[in-house]
Amino acid sequence: MEVFPNYYKEFKCIADKCKHSCCIGWEIDIDESSLSFYNSLDSQIGKRIRQNIEGETPHFVLTEEERCPFLNQYGLCDIITECGEDALCDICRLHPRFSNYYSDFHETGLGLCCEEASRIIILNKEKFSIIFPDGLTVTGEEKSFFDIRNNVFSILQNRKKTIRERFDSLSKVFGFEFSFSLSKLCDIYLSLERLDEKWTFMLDDLKQYCLDDSVFENSELQIPFEQLSCYFVFRHMSDALWYGDYAQRVAFTLMSCYLIGALWSEYIDANGSIKQEDIIEIVRIYSSEVEYSEDNMERLLCHCKDTIVSDVLSI
Repeated sequence: MEVFPNYYKEFKCIADKCKHSCCIGWEIDIDESSLSFYNSLDSQIGKRIRQNIEGETPHFVLTEEERCPFLNQYGLCDIITECGEDALCDICRLHPRFSNYYSDFHETGLGLCCEEASRIIILNKEKFSIIFPDGLTVTGEEKSFFDIRNNVFSILQNRKKTIRERFDSLSKVFGFEFSFSLSKLCDIYLSLERLDEKWTFMLDDLKQYCLDDSVFENSELQIPFEQLSCYFVFRHMSDALWYGDYAQRVAFTLMSCYLIGALWSEYIDANGSIKQEDIIEIVRIYSSEVEYSEDNMERLLCHCKDTIVSDVLSI
């Protein structure tokens, strides 16, 4: 059984209207079922698909411009136009979706690396919620997990308080302070694998920036901060059910919001204001650089574990 956030059904790929196509710069592995289908295609497109697959782990060979070979000049997918959406391999068909698995069901959400998904999530005025059908079966451990997660959501969605007050309250529940060294954070993120030079430039500039925390009181950013933090909790806290590492996953959420908030603040100081499209772009690039690398996520979670007891937090 599959359950979804309240905004989930609003999403539809905007294809050629997308400024940051997921068909550029990403090496796409092909699942076994799709590979078998491609090998069975007795057509020109089938031959073309097979000519553009290589590797022990089969994947599409990108062009010199790092474009998928089936992304045409109009920004559309030739596989879809020739064979329909059902012909896509699993990664292409499911992106930007992710799933959290439980004993009797799984949650499916949208990832922020997609600009359209990011727009839907971050600009949504309604409070984040998950639509659970009646009669859903959960184990005792899962119930305890959902109770903890719901309490986190409740703190983050208390609109009687500023987002700064909510972040302070949440961090104290888990035993640390919402106070980071921006320079040290930038060094941590610069030490990770990076895909886009723009991200490197952003972090280098941010390292010199003096953040006064007023961004967390900015009335126009209260909803974006709330939706951003709830997204990180929804996407990344589920593994705490197995590992029990609630505090470090909350720390990752707040650390991510702090860094993104610093980037929003720097943009406002440089430009006088920030448009919705710029809010979304900063979130999108953070997600694509961080959340889609297992190594980057593992290293950040390790840093978050250390922050709870040591020096990344300037306590």
